[in-house]
Amino acid sequence: MKVIIDFIRLVRFPNLIIIFLTQYAIRFGIIQPFLKQVDLDLFMSEKLFFLLAVATILIAAAGYIINDYFDIKLDLINKPKKLIIGNSISRRYAMLWHTLLNIAGIALAAYVAIAIKHPLLVFIQIICSALLWYYSVKFKKQVLVGNVLIAVLTALVPFTAGYYELAVMYDTIGESVYDTNLKYMLFDMKYLLYWIIGYSAFAFLLTMIREIAKDMEDIEGDKAFNCKTLPIVHGIDFSKRIAIGISVFTFLWILSLEFMQVLSGDFISFAYFTFFISFPLIFVIYRTAKAQTKKDFFIISQSIKVIMLLGILYTLVIYFFQT
Repeated sequence: MKVIIDFIRLVRFPNLIIIFLTQYAIRFGIIQPFLKQVDLDLFMSEKLFFLLAVATILIAAAGYIINDYFDIKLDLINKPKKLIIGNSISRRYAMLWHTLLNIAGIALAAYVAIAIKHPLLVFIQIICSALLWYYSVKFKKQVLVGNVLIAVLTALVPFTAGYYELAVMYDTIGESVYDTNLKYMLFDMKYLLYWIIGYSAFAFLLTMIREIAKDMEDIEGDKAFNCKTLPIVHGIDFSKRIAIGISVFTFLWILSLEFMQVLSGDFISFAYFTFFISFPLIFVIYRTAKAQTKKDFFIISQSIKVIMLLGILYTLVIYFFQT
């Protein structure tokens, strides 16, 4: 029983659930409501989308395993009580699970890509799997490279969900007969793409802040193994300024969206953004400016996760109030 619990901890099961829900939030909270406005429904089948979401979490789980596999010595210093590989799960079995999960994830992604007649899309998952490996081996120890990489991979979670649906949608519209063309013309795919890119950019920016906070939290262990993270190379104060700068940029971006919501009369979205996105961001900026201890940076990291979750939950506002 302990092994099962530790395996669930190893693959960051709560994070996998969030990844899974994020892709479904994009499907049902962003894409479907916009399609309903022009009396259309989702183009990608439920079965194929489910397999795509499963493929995503399998590859993410494999990435978590390989990250911990190469971080055993670091984790002995940074989080000794949470160490799993080498204790309840051997290094050999960890590598086996990493391989099996990657194979299963890429196989499912290949099936989906072929089924929707876009076989080259499987390279998204193949590249993600490879980058997660190289991140664990090399990139995470370099200044900002690892942070940017993880932020990009996080941004790909909502983007992939939207892009697959748009690919099927585009093919279907292209093959539609003449008497349905007018209905399709009423729907602006570019506008929908902006929403998907917006969510991806939001995920990218928040992940960058969180990764920098985690590097500041883990600075002691990273120093012991000659890692070249941002706080080690340029110091805590400089790293805090970078994190605050990204936070302020994100806050101003959200503020501009709130301004447009007011102009359009969308006061429900304005209230949600103000209380559940803007105010928490102000809290993160304040806590980052004052942060000194490992616990302070941990609180910032967890706060960012909450804001990301709240961002995903905004799709419920679109689903229930914008349709």
